[in-house]
Parts: sequence; structure tokens; C-alpha cells
Amino acid sequence: MSEDEVFRLIHMVSLFVFLAGAGATMMPLYRSWNSDDLMAQVYAFQEAGRNQAGILLPGLIASGVTGIIWAIQADHVDPITTGWLLTMEVLYLVILFICVPAMAAGLRRARFLALQAQKTGEVSDALRETIADRGPIVFGTLMLILIVVTAALAVTKPY
Repeated sequence: MSEDEVFRLIHMVSLFVFLAGAGATMMPLYRSWNSDDLMAQVYAFQEAGRNQAGILLPGLIASGVTGIIWAIQADHVDPITTGWLLTMEVLYLVILFICVPAMAAGLRRARFLALQAQKTGEVSDALRETIADRGPIVFGTLMLILIVVTAALAVTKPY
């Protein structure tokens, strides 16, 4: 196995973890969107928050680091002057620094208020408002769209 194949394998595994985390985070959010039961929505937000912090974020960071290392060690690709790769890097940074933190803020707030509701035994208006806020779903969906665009760039290498 060559050095390039080893880096490719490590990068593909990290991409698999990232995409598994994206699915494990977004599926509960979409499920909560389609539910009318407030407690089911609360549990879905808690599950999405755990998956976002435990699978999505580590996979996202690992895929970015391994991708950059793989691109740098490969002699045939320059990560700065190659247009499609530079575009992928910018999209990655948008996902990492805009989409994931915006999604995480809503998930963290919902998790905190859900824990308060479980402790007190009553659902607060702040929890109802947080669950009704579709910010995590919007930024998560934007993240999924950017993932598809990034994958298309990696496959087609248009410029």
C-alpha cells in the first residue's frame, strides 16, 4: 500500500464518520419537525445534540485535517492554486464555522431547557419557543446541500 493510498483510506474513513454524524444529527431534527408531540421533539433535539457533538463535529474536523494533509503530501495537487480544491476548502470552512455553530447553538439551548423541564416537571415557554425555532434545521439542511456541492466538486474537478 502506497503512502497516497494510506492517506486516501484515512481520509475516506474520516469522511464516513462525518457523513454518519450528519445523518445521525439531521434525522432526529427532521423527525422533530414532523412531530406534534412536544416531548418527542425534545427527545429528538437531545438526540441530535448528542450526535452533533459526538459524531458530526469530530468527523468534520478529522475529514478537514486529513483532506488538507492528503492534498499537501500529494505532489500533483496544490491546495491553493487548484480552483476546485480551493472552492472545496472554502465550503468546508463555511460548514465548520457557520453551519455547525449555528446549528449547535439551537441544539444546546434546547438540551439545556429540556433538562430544566425534566427536573421541574413542567415545560417552559422558552422551551416551546426553542423547539419551534427552525434555525438548527435550516443550517443543518444548508450543511447537507454544501456537502453535496463539495462532493460534486471532488468528483468532477471542473476547474
